[in-house]
Amino acid sequence: MPRKRGISDEMIIEMYTSGKPVKEICEMTGLTDRGIRYVLEKNQVKRRNVGQPRKHKVNEDFFKVRTDEMAWVLGLFVTDGTVNNRLNTIYFSQKEERILKLIANYMEADYVIVPPGKTRTVPVLVIHSREIKRDLERLGITANKSLSLKFPPVPDQYLPSFIRGVIDGDGWIQDRGYVMNITTASAEFANGLYNVIVAWELRSEISIEKTRSGRDIYRVWVKGKDSLSKLAKIIYSNCSENFIPYKKERLIQWFKK
Repeated sequence: MPRKRGISDEMIIEMYTSGKPVKEICEMTGLTDRGIRYVLEKNQVKRRNVGQPRKHKVNEDFFKVRTDEMAWVLGLFVTDGTVNNRLNTIYFSQKEERILKLIANYMEADYVIVPPGKTRTVPVLVIHSREIKRDLERLGITANKSLSLKFPPVPDQYLPSFIRGVIDGDGWIQDRGYVMNITTASAEFANGLYNVIVAWELRSEISIEKTRSGRDIYRVWVKGKDSLSKLAKIIYSNCSENFIPYKKERLIQWFKK
């Protein structure tokens, strides 16, 4: 039986690691049991134990309740996350596996990881939940979100944690600590981010660049050691371990001096 069009090895691995039964994977992909086993063995995916439950544990109310931890995870997801509508699954990509373990802990989720492979350079945390996918949609976060991403409705008190998550996910900070930027393909998200930074009375601007394909890329900047020091005071004031250390060190270096 031929594999259905558009079905990659990675999709098969994601279905399997998210807990779908092999029979259901066969129906969705067009492959036989033997074909599924071949893909798993070729990619060195650990086989599930016989009788392993289909559904992985997760707190399906996680994105319904506003907390600093939820805001930080949301910030990471809008930059490093992916929604798969077909599988009702979300994925977090992050080269620091400590961050993925922390996300799973906050979300009370089983630690289900797709390891790096031929086309994937970082590990991916897999969370299968139709309810969580719907909650993210209510926050304006959908599949193929890069161009259409809106700035989510985050209450002011949780904005520091959300911005810290965004910086941890897609922020670049100069090693000397004079400038930083956050890159996005969404003009609406860039403007929302810029408005928050300006409201914090930091020196900021938006630059626009063209990709090779002609698409606009927006960079939201914070400039000057004083502005970066003030930003650090704001976003690290109420966090314990939920941050990426080297980014924090770059942001706080002038504050420390």
